[in-house]
Amino acid sequence: MRALFSLYDNRYAVTFAADLQQMGWEIVCTSETYPLLREAKVPSTRIESFVGTSKNYEFPPTLHPKVESALTGNDPSNKIDLVFDIPYYPPEGYDIGGLTLLALAIKGRKIPVFTNGDMTQVVNQFKANAKIDDKLRESL
Repeated sequence: MRALFSLYDNRYAVTFAADLQQMGWEIVCTSETYPLLREAKVPSTRIESFVGTSKNYEFPPTLHPKVESALTGNDPSNKIDLVFDIPYYPPEGYDIGGLTLLALAIKGRKIPVFTNGDMTQVVNQFKANAKIDDKLRESL
């Protein structure tokens, strides 16, 4: 299982990533989250490595076509099962990338998480049942 972390609010990134990683999840994260996880010794992969590019495009790497494919397709080698995305607030601008990731996760029937409270519920259900139930999935 693979989770993508793209977070404006990184307060609980280490806790959630460590919990998922301990349950066998791979963590892919944006360049803002990666240093936090590395410092906490939580294994993770930068989004640039996941998409296979080091070029500086005019759009964020989370909008790379490989990410769209990973969220809407079912190729096990290129699949993202959960998106933990806390978009930045409107006064900071319009977070089209974050909202797009969440929409793609919904379209691909993946797990879209956009609050720390919802992530707590997701992690707790995975710890208890190794999956999330339909009621929680629908509420997300």
